[in-house]
Amino acid sequence: MKRLSALLLAVCLALPLTACGDTPSLPVIEPSPTPAPSPTAGPGAARFSLGYDPAASLHPLSGNSQVNQELTGLVYQGLYELDNEFVPRPVLAASAAVGEDGYSWTVTVQSGVLFSDGSALTARHAAASLNAARASGPYASRLAGITGAAAADDATLVIYLAAPNGNLPALLDVPVVLEQEEGAPLGTGYYRYESAGERLYLQTNPFHGGTSALPYDTIPLTAVSGADARIAAFDSGAVTAVTTRFSDPYALGYSSSYETCDYPTTALLYVGFRGTGGPCQSPLVRRAFARAVQREETAQVLLSGHADPACLPISPLHGEYGEEEAAQLSYDLEAAAALLAEAGYERGEEDGLLYRRRTPLEVTLLVNSGNEARQAAAEALADALGELGVAVTVNTLPWGGYPAALASGQFDLYLGEVRLTGDFDPSPLLTGALNYGVGENWELTQALLNWKAAQGEARAQAAQALWARFVQDVPFAPVCFQRGSLLVRWGMASNLQPTRANPFYRMEEWTTAGRY
Repeated sequence: MKRLSALLLAVCLALPLTACGDTPSLPVIEPSPTPAPSPTAGPGAARFSLGYDPAASLHPLSGNSQVNQELTGLVYQGLYELDNEFVPRPVLAASAAVGEDGYSWTVTVQSGVLFSDGSALTARHAAASLNAARASGPYASRLAGITGAAAADDATLVIYLAAPNGNLPALLDVPVVLEQEEGAPLGTGYYRYESAGERLYLQTNPFHGGTSALPYDTIPLTAVSGADARIAAFDSGAVTAVTTRFSDPYALGYSSSYETCDYPTTALLYVGFRGTGGPCQSPLVRRAFARAVQREETAQVLLSGHADPACLPISPLHGEYGEEEAAQLSYDLEAAAALLAEAGYERGEEDGLLYRRRTPLEVTLLVNSGNEARQAAAEALADALGELGVAVTVNTLPWGGYPAALASGQFDLYLGEVRLTGDFDPSPLLTGALNYGVGENWELTQALLNWKAAQGEARAQAAQALWARFVQDVPFAPVCFQRGSLLVRWGMASNLQPTRANPFYRMEEWTTAGRY
């Protein structure tokens, strides 16, 4: 721990900036005979422009390109949207009510909403979009609890569930689309895709009533092929806005030539345990190790403030985060030492290591290479555990060998990351594919199901019960929720309000030099 700040700062200064990788998919939309926008706003003025991948699909439900998915919020809308406190706000939904048994929701769709060709939005479009999303790569896991959606009439959508979910609207920011015979589907958002020859751009949607407040009538789209090309285009000014995570490897260095606006995400960095054998099968040991995690230093120093420290598997920005329960897992080496003593470990007089029945407390901490931030977090945890008297071996493996080591149980602890759904369901880590060794806990699972099903005022009580159970069992130790960042060339726009689902959230409130 004495070397922690220096270690973390050194890593932080060495970090590069990159966007998430992009994967080619379906072909881009077909050109239409629409005039191309003017490339500039005036003599010497830079034009606000964004990147897109011409080799990948622009379809918001099936496309798997990160670059193209970021355009979704400008063209499409969902029944709901999540704000930066993860509260679902109605957009295309006028109202929603859960059925008596909790296994269905009835959503009334907003009237008078038009797609970008003037067609009226109906509940049938919403049902078809949800059903398509359930079978798509980007949304399948999020919507796994939905068994189907159907329109009772033009205004009424019924969503059927495999298990009750009292916070279902948090999952319904799925784009609602009007499919076309060719090209990308139409949306109800501020913009629509247009093309002239081989040039693609965004044009304000004439059937959306709020476009007069937008700062840009047209937004040119620059072809980029992958993360490095997008960053290079941003660095040169060909693209004037990109999103990134500062914890990822990146090709663009820190600079004063762009503004940075962070937004919270559901990407959780955590410490996992093998609870079916070895020292971590004891809840006392797991709780002690959780109290050795330096969350604040990791978020503020290692990740340069681009993260929100969390002791629970829900964002601290969320209204159901349990502060009292979280405090019981916060960094405290004295409390950690007391827990290890309660578990039966004593300091050796000669080597200072912890022993139980003459067996030293030795653990293997697994982490993947290729991510400087995660490796530094592992070393920091190893240092803290070492101060407690734990002998720690940090096993750094390339990504190809890392999942195999997890699957075969070749670890006691590991550094992992998971992107949770908007309702912060931790099921993948408790009962799903990411449970690598703690095993299923019936009491914790039941507390989770109760919280997921609860509605209204009952949710706060159910959340408290869940977090109290989590603190007792500590199946894994959350570290922080990483933030995304919207980078915009200096002077192009201010009052940015990005969210995890829409980097261009409330673009109508942006402040720019003028409309063009």
